[in-house]
Amino acid sequence: MTPRRPIVIVGTGRSGSTFLHRLLARHDEAGWLSTFNEVFPTWTWLSVFSGFYRLPLSDRIKHLKAFPKPFEAVRFWERYLPGFFSHRDNLPGTADVPTAGIDPVRRATDTVLQFQRRNRLLIHVTGWSRIAYFDRLFPDALFVWLRRDPRAVVSSWLKTGWLDAANPPDSERWQWGRVPPSYYELWREMGGGPLLSMSLKIRLDLDDIALNMARFPDRWHELWYEDLISHPEPTMRLVCDFAGLEWTPGFERLVQETGFYNRTSKWRRYLTEEQGSLVLEFLKRSDALEAAPQGMISAATP
Repeated sequence: MTPRRPIVIVGTGRSGSTFLHRLLARHDEAGWLSTFNEVFPTWTWLSVFSGFYRLPLSDRIKHLKAFPKPFEAVRFWERYLPGFFSHRDNLPGTADVPTAGIDPVRRATDTVLQFQRRNRLLIHVTGWSRIAYFDRLFPDALFVWLRRDPRAVVSSWLKTGWLDAANPPDSERWQWGRVPPSYYELWREMGGGPLLSMSLKIRLDLDDIALNMARFPDRWHELWYEDLISHPEPTMRLVCDFAGLEWTPGFERLVQETGFYNRTSKWRRYLTEEQGSLVLEFLKRSDALEAAPQGMISAATP
């Protein structure tokens, strides 16, 4: 039995998708990959411990490194589909999904659901969305696209410091794929630098998601992090309605008891107003450009 109508959360990274993933993971119908599946990708029986995440424990306990929590589980996908999380220049196309790997990954995710006693698979992936790839694995998959103010995304990258997105797109250290010449020229025209490099990465991620969503117009739902924080209950009702998850009294109570902290202006701690305007201007101007088709983009050169 293959998982029924998996729900795939996508976003640029630092968009709040982990928060949404972990909130939706507490729905009575949702099963998911955990930190245990990341460390031991073939030991699917460890998913039985995922039930601990649904217990009324403190966030301090649930955030412990050894505690099983919803996770992107890169190593799980790589174990069954080698190259799945390659950098985008080397990313296999939909036609390259190894046929021999499809049934094993379906069986593995189905086993995960069985050990959790759940019937809907919840998946989380950020950056290069791999939407068409997931469609090949699960033809009935539904996609939830979480967006966020790009100034908040950039400032979060600056704060964490772990994502190396500040390198020039014409340098050897740029790892986010080929750049359309029109985007590269705009990057140079506006002065280049780390903030615009981060903005360029956001642009490429958004283009990828939008291009793939256009292929499946009836199977995706878009929401904004700012709406989720400001109006959590109606926003989550829409997500559940789209995904076909029942809005139960228990889940409603869970949403009501969740702390939704308004961090919409937090980006100002790490960016000036001028820098924030620069990020928005780049995305606005690049949005008006006609990028080369995916797969036919030439690498940017000085």
